[in-house]
Amino acid sequence: MRTITQCTKFILCSAILSFVVITTNAQAEEAKNLPNFLLPEFSSGIIKFKSGETKTAIINYNTVDQEVVFQQKDGYMVLDDPGQIDTIFVANKTLVPFNKVFYELVVTGPLTLFIQHKSNAEHQGTPTVFGAKTYATNNTYPRQVYGPTGTINLRVPDDFKIVNATEYWVRKNGEMDKFTTKRQFLKIFKEREKELSKFIDSNSISFKNISDLVKLFNYCNEIYS
Repeated sequence: MRTITQCTKFILCSAILSFVVITTNAQAEEAKNLPNFLLPEFSSGIIKFKSGETKTAIINYNTVDQEVVFQQKDGYMVLDDPGQIDTIFVANKTLVPFNKVFYELVVTGPLTLFIQHKSNAEHQGTPTVFGAKTYATNNTYPRQVYGPTGTINLRVPDDFKIVNATEYWVRKNGEMDKFTTKRQFLKIFKEREKELSKFIDSNSISFKNISDLVKLFNYCNEIYS
């Protein structure tokens, strides 16, 4: 693995947005199909600022650190202040900032569905006497960007395993609620619990399948409109 050895800062969009810029010798091929990134490769995207200005950039999203990473001609940079962003459009996805991370906007209407693309880096530990390995999610995973003078590796260390920890969020009556299971979902919609439970069962809705969730939310927006 190659590391980035030099880092500088620059200001984008009339000194409103700052990025950490890091120089690297890594080739574009090394940034493909990484398990800690949302997209299979860095893709051209459009960044819309809250000021109304737009920029284009080559983008991907690190699901472990939950940061937007930009690819430059000779390096990578990470978004330093997501609060200045209104929306990012990339690879047919719409990303919107929430606090310091980004959620994917999937369905809009009276009920809005978001995906929080998130992963955990599990340390594989050492083999036990029976040949198995111990696994633990802990803070020994090295965050991939270290301040303005640190290093970056797009790949995770070999002794870590990336485990999907994606969560879904619904905005209902201006409030955000999280769910990953049918039970959690129905708890948010107690007033329609029986009707929605019947729809979920009769349509074999899987809460691990985004197409099924889109179908479910389209139905929800029909009955809540």
